[in-house]
Formats: sequence, structure tokens, C-alpha cells
Amino acid sequence: MRGNNLIKMLLPVAAVGFAACGDSTGPNSKPVSLSFSSQGLVAAGANFDITVTGGGNTVVITKAQLVIRDIKLKQSATVACVDDDAGSDDCDELKIGPFLADLPLTATATSALTASIPAGTYREVEFKIHKPGSDAADAAFSAANPNFATSSVRVEGTINGTPFVFTNAISEKIELEFNPAIVIDGTNKNVTVQVNVASWFKSGTTVIDPRTANPGQPNANTVSANIRASLRAVEDDDKDGK
Repeated sequence: MRGNNLIKMLLPVAAVGFAACGDSTGPNSKPVSLSFSSQGLVAAGANFDITVTGGGNTVVITKAQLVIRDIKLKQSATVACVDDDAGSDDCDELKIGPFLADLPLTATATSALTASIPAGTYREVEFKIHKPGSDAADAAFSAANPNFATSSVRVEGTINGTPFVFTNAISEKIELEFNPAIVIDGTNKNVTVQVNVASWFKSGTTVIDPRTANPGQPNANTVSANIRASLRAVEDDDKDGK
């Protein structure tokens, strides 16, 4: 782990695991964890905020959160799985969550989820950025997190010194390929999803006013596209976010 970077810890999700193709409880299972990091930071303030400047605007991000559901790792070779969902590939998704990922605002990763999965070579991590719906799990989540009853992304901060709250209702499957593929073997492994939060409110060299990117506002589609493009997945055993 590099330097002395500190992290904001994710909200507790100790009871949550994630799925991979195959039997996650068999004798060949190996431990793996999933972490999140913010990468590509323009500046990290003393309070672990992200500051982005350009085009006469300065955005300071003090909190960034995502709602995540249905995580799985996918092996490089297709394996036999029980398929009760027509059209699924390799394996069914594990219906977990939703859970709230409070993204760290430094480049260092922090663990969110742990599981035991079959040893093997994995090519992809898949999950949903999820706007809660009406099923029992979503209803319970919304009751516990009312700020996310109709949104999947929330950012708090300031624009030119004025407080703002940005929300987004993205609800879609995200597939992130490992390059190269990662091998889960007898040693502890960690997969980090890098989230370039600093890129969310940028258009070229111009910093977008987040208040113009909320649902129905003129920059909503631009920032939605930036969120989708900001995600990468890497093997990161020392959990330094790199």
C-alpha cells in the first residue's frame, strides 16, 4: 500500500457476500474480497474531499455514494451452473442487496464485501448500479435509506462555495473485464472497482455545475455517461486502489 493515504470506510456490509460461477461452499473455494476506490483524483483535500476546477467552476465533493446489487465474478471458461433465469450467461446472478457503497475519496481502496469462491481464472466482475424498486429487499433498503428511495447515485459537496446535492437514477448492469484475467488461488485475493469520481462533473476542460445535472436538467445525460465511463476493475491484492 503506497504512502499514508487515509480512507473513509464503507458503511458496514459484513453480512453481505457476492457470487461466482459454481459452488461457493465447496472444498475448492478460496477467499476473495471486493473493494472500491476513487482513482484519477485531481486533488485530495485535508478532509479527504475531491476538488475539481475548470472553466471558472470549482466543485468540492465531500460524499459520493452508489447503490449496488447482484454482484458476481465470471470465469474465463464457462462452467456448469443451474440456470433458472432464461437468457443468463454462465451463471445466475446472486440476488443480494441492495447495499450502499460510500466511496472513499482518496485513491486508496477499502474493502466492502468478502466471499469464498471456486479457485480458477476470472475474466469479469458484474454488478448493478441499482435504483430501488418495490420488492421486499428494496423496500427495506429504501426505508433504511430514504435519500435513495428514487435514486442510485448521490453526491454532496459545494460548487463555487455553494452547497449542492446531486442525484441520479441509473439502474443498469455494469460489466467490467479484467485485463489481464485474474487467478483466484490459495492466497488471499482482492478485486478493486475503481470509480473515477473526479471525472463525473467534467466536460472536456470544463467543470459542470452539478445542479445542472440532476434528473431533468440539461447536463443529466452527460454526467450519467461520465458515471458509466468512470468504472474499471483490477486485481489489487495490497488494496492500494491501483
